[in-house]
Amino acid sequence: MFERCHSAHEVAYVYRGLGFAVSCSYGRVSLTATPALGVVVMPAGLGAQVRAFLEEESRWLSIPILSYQRPQREWSFLVGSAWGGKLGVHTLAQLEERGVRILESGQRVWLPMTDHPTGWYWVSPPVNAKTMPSRSSVIAVARQVIARPEAATVWR
Repeated sequence: MFERCHSAHEVAYVYRGLGFAVSCSYGRVSLTATPALGVVVMPAGLGAQVRAFLEEESRWLSIPILSYQRPQREWSFLVGSAWGGKLGVHTLAQLEERGVRILESGQRVWLPMTDHPTGWYWVSPPVNAKTMPSRSSVIAVARQVIARPEAATVWR
């Protein structure tokens, strides 16, 4: 994706070509969470199970997931807008207890700037900004996986 890029501005150009509203600061490329483009963060093990379930449904062209090379890493799912009402306090507490966070509008997400899996990298790169699962779908699948008693400790 970035084999011909030599600067943050060239990387930003690639992301903009995919339909993402990105900005450059501190020599890095980032996007800001909005109601239309969100981020759901979870432990990598849980994320792998959520990704597998979403891929089985195969309704989306891409399930963009990024991570950072470190121990106890998390996966950040780029998601479309949410549908339905706000999440209840019980649901948010259940998700938080399992390490799932939903970035608020206005929070920045650093994007990968290289195809090499060092620093920030794509676990699953985006095809474009329009073909992503909804925030509600990713959260619903995460809740299903969390509810399974046999999977409760797999991702920790």
